[in-house]
Amino acid sequence: MLYEELKKIAPPLSAFLQKVAPELTEEDVTVMKPKSIPKSIKGRGRCYLFSYRNPINKGTPELPYYHYYPMVISLQAEQENLLGLNPFYLPPRLRTKLINGIMGRLLGEEDDPDTRASISYKIISKYRRSFGVAFPCIKRYTHVRMGPVILEMKPSLWRRFYLEDISKRHEKFFLGRNLTSIWGDSKIKAIEESRVINRRKK
Repeated sequence: MLYEELKKIAPPLSAFLQKVAPELTEEDVTVMKPKSIPKSIKGRGRCYLFSYRNPINKGTPELPYYHYYPMVISLQAEQENLLGLNPFYLPPRLRTKLINGIMGRLLGEEDDPDTRASISYKIISKYRRSFGVAFPCIKRYTHVRMGPVILEMKPSLWRRFYLEDISKRHEKFFLGRNLTSIWGDSKIKAIEESRVINRRKK
């Protein structure tokens, strides 16, 4: 039923989900429009999956690669865009560290669709020792370049999509470079953040 409805309004997203998560049901997600993401603090720490096929500056040195089905944990929703974390920019080991840290900050039960994580750019910056690996994942997404609808993913899905079997299919949807190169860039950025911590200690 979920895929039949999605196919009518967002065929590419429907086809993608049937490939990576055919068992997903309408009870697992909330279908909404990009501009419906809450802009208050209650919108932070929620997770959204959407198509993103034509970003600004794609194929240039500013954006040599991108994930065209990002699953993003919101840091701040604004009038025209969404600032969030896309953990797929990290290799599995670092991604596991990040997701475990975020899951440890849930403000409720995993199965509750209203549960969100207590996470923001300010928190990431303040707790760099725990969340320094998040910096390579911080991306800004413009609403008009998302598909017509997005899916809010409840927390009980996060580990399944980011860390388990689904992740191995989902992480392949990058354009511009292969995963080895993308993850190599992210490791370098994460190391640079660790150096920031060390410099502050001195």
